[in-house]
Amino acid sequence: MTGLIRRKLRFSVIEAGIVVVALGLAFAPAFAQNPTSERDQGASQRERGEGQQKPKGKVPGPMVGGYYELKVLPAGGPAPRMADGHPDLTGRWYPNAGGKMLQAAYPVDPAVFNQYDAKVTPELRPSYKPGVDAKYTRPNAYGVCDQPGTPSVTLEQISQHAPMELIETPERLVMLYEYPLNVRMIYTNGRVHPKDPDPTFNGDSATHWDGDTLVVDVIGIDTRLRNLVPGETTPGWFPSEQEHVVERMTRASKNYLIYQVTIEDPVVLAKPWTSAPRRWSLAQDSKEEWGEVFCTHNEEPGEIEKIDAAKGKGN
Repeated sequence: MTGLIRRKLRFSVIEAGIVVVALGLAFAPAFAQNPTSERDQGASQRERGEGQQKPKGKVPGPMVGGYYELKVLPAGGPAPRMADGHPDLTGRWYPNAGGKMLQAAYPVDPAVFNQYDAKVTPELRPSYKPGVDAKYTRPNAYGVCDQPGTPSVTLEQISQHAPMELIETPERLVMLYEYPLNVRMIYTNGRVHPKDPDPTFNGDSATHWDGDTLVVDVIGIDTRLRNLVPGETTPGWFPSEQEHVVERMTRASKNYLIYQVTIEDPVVLAKPWTSAPRRWSLAQDSKEEWGEVFCTHNEEPGEIEKIDAAKGKGN
């Protein structure tokens, strides 16, 4: 997320009636809050205070409520299945192993934050083509809401610690995102790509099942939407018209969903980029309510320009 953004984060887990409002959340540094690989593991552990002595007495704020005792969820048994025998992906899913909304400041076992084992399934950085055109790696202007598309809308939840909700029927998979407010309608009825799809923010999706894994093939993604990948400190990249995305979703058990994505772009990338198989956990509180998190443009950049201009005139 680029620039200063005015937005309100309404947490799904509210402890002691506390609402936390976060302002100016920068996208790249936010990824370091959730350990995604060996390169940012140490920084994330320091932010969470791992290895530090637990405070004595009553802990104020959102830390109240048993976060010290929160553990990695068990598998929970086999995944439920649809009438056609395929796994039912339906559920509210969090980018952690605790089954609830978490923030980096919470005193939680680091294992709960981890989505994968970097030593077993490392997640490499994107590899760009030498001399790639600057238009594909340009920074966004300060104060601009950087609306993500596919697959950034899913990957961005990792930095925001925000949930995604899946609703599966025999004919479609609906993907809902709390931040940013986004809806993907993916048809699973044998639909194929049109020969020349019109570009859209979420792209044109066609699906098939590979065993118990739903494979979503996406083309026709609007080139104005930046690709943002976990752990990457650069501003990401804008796709070319030849970008091709393949998402794989597997409900490994009742409590866990595995999401993995591959991005191919022969114009921008020297080779396809593939994420680690990231583990998401099923919400454990059935009473959790959906929150609204909205990103809007703000007027601060313009106001700063006025202040700078006034200073230049000696006012």
